[in-house]
Amino acid sequence: MSRVVIVGGGAAGLELASLLGRSVNKQDEVILVEGETHHYWKPRFHEIAAGTFDNDLDSLCYFSHGAKNGYRHYQGRMTNINREEKQLVVYKTNGETDTLAYDYLVIAVGAISNDFATKGALEHSLFLDTPEQARESWQQISALLRSGEQRTINIVGAGATGLELAAELAKVSGKLERNPHAARLTINLIEAADRVLPNSPLKMSQQAQSRLEKFNVNLLLNTRIASVDKQGMTTSEGITLDADLQFWAAGIKAPDWLKNIGGLESNNANQLVVQQTLATTQDPSIFSLGDCAAIPQADGSTVPPKAQAANRAAVHLAKSLLGLMQGKTLTPFVYKDGGMVVAIGHNYAISTMMNDRLILKGRLVRRLYDTIFRLHQKTVSGFLTMSRLIIAKRLKCIFQPN
Repeated sequence: MSRVVIVGGGAAGLELASLLGRSVNKQDEVILVEGETHHYWKPRFHEIAAGTFDNDLDSLCYFSHGAKNGYRHYQGRMTNINREEKQLVVYKTNGETDTLAYDYLVIAVGAISNDFATKGALEHSLFLDTPEQARESWQQISALLRSGEQRTINIVGAGATGLELAAELAKVSGKLERNPHAARLTINLIEAADRVLPNSPLKMSQQAQSRLEKFNVNLLLNTRIASVDKQGMTTSEGITLDADLQFWAAGIKAPDWLKNIGGLESNNANQLVVQQTLATTQDPSIFSLGDCAAIPQADGSTVPPKAQAANRAAVHLAKSLLGLMQGKTLTPFVYKDGGMVVAIGHNYAISTMMNDRLILKGRLVRRLYDTIFRLHQKTVSGFLTMSRLIIAKRLKCIFQPN
């Protein structure tokens, strides 16, 4: 009998737990350690924050899903690893500390925003790193929208998360224009680089910027934030940007508590350093994947922190680890980038394909963005469940009142 413990119920962790749970022998055990009760796809956290996320159809209960897919949900959060005893130290929701034995351990806790030690950013900004933070953001945004008059929101970071949040909030604000009691939002999207989506092709950045300008989002490029307080932000040039709410979505890193946990090797971004097989460099029975792992490739590069990369790594490790449990050797993970899709509102998206040589935009590309989410649902719940959810979503959109 082998016990596989997976830490983190995000895209990578949940997909791995689902695939392994449906494939292992009856005497083997798969346990998913996750503090939340429900799974939300991280690329859609901005929709939770803006109040446009469909909790009924687009979230998933770990407890019931695990029962149907062969894994057990253990509600808690990892705090340490005892590698000699092969035990995971877990902080449970009731405040108690427990230990959980494992034969194979997979760490897939994702990444968080990097505040770059900016003064006041942690204390006075909202983040979208966890479902809990996204829900708290919606509580504050909802109160702001109901307060009336003109309100201002600052968003630091014009990568995919910041850009999608700005567009979603602008869309919500536009829909509320007919309500005389709703607030009117001024949205400032602040970026230190000279363009939005600074790590994407220039043409994609230009298309995204043009769309944001149509939504009346104020773009503050080449602007670095030096400090944050309750009233707003101050740039490195001493300019004050007052705001009623402030978001930080600039850069990512693995959680600070993950650095060198259990004596495992980590890099400057707190990511666990793994081999191309996804096994950690210090322990062949511990694996890591997703945004919290630095995964090398044969050409010397590392796998980028993308949802598609987490998905493919999970599918690969499910097969490779299952083979290892049957006496086979691990296989290396080879990643091929399938491009990038960024949603700008409910009816528009921009994507790159063919190694960034082709830029697509429009409503059909927005359907492609939705398809990526549906593929995630297919992996974790199967084709039939995914199909039922698509039909239910279409019917709900048709029959629910505006």
